[in-house]
Amino acid sequence: MSLLLFLVLLVAGCTPGGGSAPARTGGPAGSSAALLGDLRTVDPCTLTDPAALEGAENAGTVSLDYCLLHVRVGEGSLVQLAVGELVPVDPAQQGAPVVQRGALRIVQDAPLPGHCTRQIVFTDGIALQVSADLLVGDPAAGLCAIAQSGADTAAAAIEQHRVGHRAFPPNSLALVDPCSMLDLSAVRQLPGLEQAGPKRSPARHQCLWGELSAESPRVQLLHTAGDPPQVLHGAAVEETIAGRRTVVSVVGGDPQVPLCSAETGHVPFGAKPGQVEVAQLVVSMPGESGIDACEYARGLAQAAWPNLPG
Repeated sequence: MSLLLFLVLLVAGCTPGGGSAPARTGGPAGSSAALLGDLRTVDPCTLTDPAALEGAENAGTVSLDYCLLHVRVGEGSLVQLAVGELVPVDPAQQGAPVVQRGALRIVQDAPLPGHCTRQIVFTDGIALQVSADLLVGDPAAGLCAIAQSGADTAAAAIEQHRVGHRAFPPNSLALVDPCSMLDLSAVRQLPGLEQAGPKRSPARHQCLWGELSAESPRVQLLHTAGDPPQVLHGAAVEETIAGRRTVVSVVGGDPQVPLCSAETGHVPFGAKPGQVEVAQLVVSMPGESGIDACEYARGLAQAAWPNLPG
């Protein structure tokens, strides 16, 4: 989840135990697999150096795909820096400024209000994103300079073969394709998704049916990590679905928002006590209520949870 719109972040510790040297999987020179190894097990926090960025500190694990830092800037500004998510290269970004760093290209996306992204582009059409978002404070907090610094640090780690990998147990969510957890016929029962097909993220921790747009219906299944799912507001409830403890929640707590998540914890994650892997189903149904979206999410969770690794 780039960062997924409206998702509630699970705050916890970032670097899991069991880190190792890159698991090389081969691939053409300059490709993501050749430079990063097994994309499923990359530890994105090994691409960061909080000590090299003034005011930066680790912000905790909220994803298998990116490492999150908080950067304090000037008088009270707080910037969130997400490093490491792998995405397909967006053809719309062609023509954006490019900084060449050795064999790597860093694409400088046009800044948006409160947001700036850099992308390290590999030869196989995959990019590693480094995104800076303003959480609090001055819009002139130097977001693009922070994103560029993060991208330079990540590129240096790649060039110097310092990309680390996490060691996962055989039943880890990180090692299974979320697109295989849901039967296509179950997804296509939802209005507007009758013709939808699965779209995998490069690291295979996320699957999307539909379009990632506020105007379009969609289903997402993400394999992530952090604190166990929690009931955070009045529009969330804990229940048992397919024998698994599940938190079903209208995202953001507003029943008028047609976005719902169903989350269930899995096996322990990392060295910090209490951390777990999490399977997260997200359903967006524009034109309907959050309550309606949650009914769809419950039905899909009932179909998906039995397929999670034991």
